[in-house]
Formats: sequence, structure tokens, C-alpha cells
Amino acid sequence: MKQFWILFLAFSSICASPKAEPANPKAYLLMLYENRGGYSIPDEEHHFILQEGGHPQYGEIPFDSAAHILADLNLSQHDVFYDLGCGVGKLVLQTYLTTPVKRSVGIELSKTRFNIADSCRKQTILDDHTTPNRDLIFLHQNIITANLSDATVCFLSSLAFPARLVQVIMDRLSALQHPVKVISILPLPDHKQFKLIKTYQLPMSWASEGVDVCLYTVTPASAIDACNTINKKRRKKRKRHIQSEEN
Repeated sequence: MKQFWILFLAFSSICASPKAEPANPKAYLLMLYENRGGYSIPDEEHHFILQEGGHPQYGEIPFDSAAHILADLNLSQHDVFYDLGCGVGKLVLQTYLTTPVKRSVGIELSKTRFNIADSCRKQTILDDHTTPNRDLIFLHQNIITANLSDATVCFLSSLAFPARLVQVIMDRLSALQHPVKVISILPLPDHKQFKLIKTYQLPMSWASEGVDVCLYTVTPASAIDACNTINKKRRKKRKRHIQSEEN
């Protein structure tokens, strides 16, 4: 009888434990988003997004293209991923399911697209594909004003973003006190804190032949200032050394 209860408790604990990521995340997301698309939204949402400084045009990064970038990023449990303008949330879920990030966050201004994303988040929880101490979050907010203070990696599907919106996002990320990696579906304007690391040529939903996807690192202003101070001191020291040799 004792052996029976030991086996029963062991079996119960296995059944109760979270399944974590699905065996095939690509197939799972395909199933999860069946008949759930973000291409069509009401006219009033179009107008609202334009009024708020965004753009309602929609496109998606395919699973394999995203997987290529995520593998390169080598994300850890210390990373916090943001998709700024996440649409129906596919990339946010893929990042959560296939990397160990501490938090995967999607921000979306369209109520229709946000509702689809959050519905898929809830279904992922019901399917036991979330894990303790890791957050999967969707926010119905404007990326101009949303809190990005904990972001370490940001994705910008910036193809249709107005120039002013891109500049605001760059200014906000450059103001953070820690380094950030930024993936953008277009080259970003020159900025002293943004350094282009790599350019990918990857298929997108609107361009099967591939488009440029740019990976940047953003260095905090405080780190740049500290580096400039050190270099300035070195130049002064070198100048004094040269003057002493001449004397």
C-alpha cells in the first residue's frame, strides 16, 4: 500500500508541473493564431492611432526570421524584451516560449490587436506554457509614454513609423541608465549612442525576398561621458609627458 501512495504522489506531481514551452513552438503558435489576425481593424482605430502619433499599417516577422535574430541575441534570464507596436503579439510569445527572458512585453495601441494578443496570452497560460518567475505581458498603451525603464532588448517594426515617433523612441531608449539592444526593420537615423552591430536580410510578411533588419546597441549617456572624461585625462597626461621630454 505504501508503494502505491509513493507512485501516486510521484505521478500527481508530474501531472501538476507546468509543461513550460511546447515541444514545437512554431506549430503551437500557428495553432494559437489560427483565424486570429491583425490586418483588419476598425476605421476608428486607424484614426485614433494616427492621432496618437503612430501608424496603423500592419506586418509581421515570420517565425523563422525571428528565430534567427533571437539565436544571435543569446538572451538570458536577466533580459527584458519589448516589442514596441507588437500587433497581435506573435513575436512576444515566440520570445517568451523559446528564450529564458525574465519578461516578454508587447505594447500595442490598437484595441483590436491588443485584445487578440491578450487572448493568446491567456490561452498560453491555460495550456500550461508559462513558468514561475517569468512574465508574459501585453499593454494597451502608447509607446511614446509607456514605461520602458526595465527594457534590455527592444524590437521596432519601424517600417511605417513616422520620423517623429522613431526619434522619440530613440531619445527614450538613449536616456536609460543601462545598455539596450535594439532591432529595427529599417536603418535608424544617426545617433551618437546608437551603434549598428549587424544587418540581416530576412523575409517578412510583406517581403518574402527579405528586407534589411538592423541590430544596434545603445550605450547610456553616462557611460559615454565617463569614457570621454577618461580619454580627456589621457590626452592631458600624454601632452604633459611630451612637454617634459622636450624640456
